[in-house]
Amino acid sequence: MTVALTVCGCDEVVVGFEDVTGDEATQLRALHDNGVELNGTRFNGTRFNGTWFNGVQLISASISEGTTKSSLSGWSLVPGTSELQAYGAKGLLYRGADLAGARLQWLVDDGGKEPVSAQLRIVAVTQSASLPDIYFTDVDVRINEGKLESLCRDGAGVPTSAIVVPGYFDLATADWRPGEHGELAFACRGTAAGKCLEWGYRMWAKHGGVSLADHYRACTRMVRADYCGTNVPHTENGTPIDISDGLSPALLTPETDWQIEAKWGPHGAVCLNQPRKLDHTRAAVVAECEAAGRGKLPTCDDDDPAEYGGLLVSQAEPS
Repeated sequence: MTVALTVCGCDEVVVGFEDVTGDEATQLRALHDNGVELNGTRFNGTRFNGTWFNGVQLISASISEGTTKSSLSGWSLVPGTSELQAYGAKGLLYRGADLAGARLQWLVDDGGKEPVSAQLRIVAVTQSASLPDIYFTDVDVRINEGKLESLCRDGAGVPTSAIVVPGYFDLATADWRPGEHGELAFACRGTAAGKCLEWGYRMWAKHGGVSLADHYRACTRMVRADYCGTNVPHTENGTPIDISDGLSPALLTPETDWQIEAKWGPHGAVCLNQPRKLDHTRAAVVAECEAAGRGKLPTCDDDDPAEYGGLLVSQAEPS
């Protein structure tokens, strides 16, 4: 069993493991990103950081059964949901809330320095009332002899839950990838990765027969104003945007008469008018995207989300 552990700045910790004891490898990864979500008009966030460490060794993964401990392996998601499951002794299946109290222990070799000990504990699992295929997992982490702290924090620094998702996040490009070996990832609530799920764009789901995987990718680009799809945000936390889509029926419809900022595909904006922050001119962003090999971004000419192959529309009052 091999493991990957990421520790980020700004009190952020990203933890993952790869379980290769079963028939398929399972990787668990986590992501921190700043931002908040309020009722009504949506708010966006910005950050997507991470540094991977090599040479990580998983010491144990277990859960208490009365006075004894049972080892856990075979981590996966219940099909069509974000509910985590794993197998204990004698093939006993632990699912969702059954995993409360499960602990995973690592040693991390950080480039020849003293090994870092990391422990992750699943605190609780609850089901979303509005989207029953989403489960919120409360996770604590301890580094070395420090105290257990929440793995996820919102834009105000308040502990929050994670949503376990299939695949993994490429922390260099800020892209969600489906993975090929049963990978799993944590998307923290209140982040671009988490709130796009709660807005309905669950990458494992279909809507009207349409896979929402690319809508999810487009949403995470849109939230962070990553126009060129290069993991470069052009916004500030707390900036309101109005979001809609071209699905039938639509998951989100316009709530304002704000001007169209951009239309979005999985790799960034497909057309652009005035960026939501006045510090970024349209000409500067267009030049940035051309330099990144995206070609010249046209202006958005109508209200159709599908213009230029778009999936989502963002409206904003530039500020």
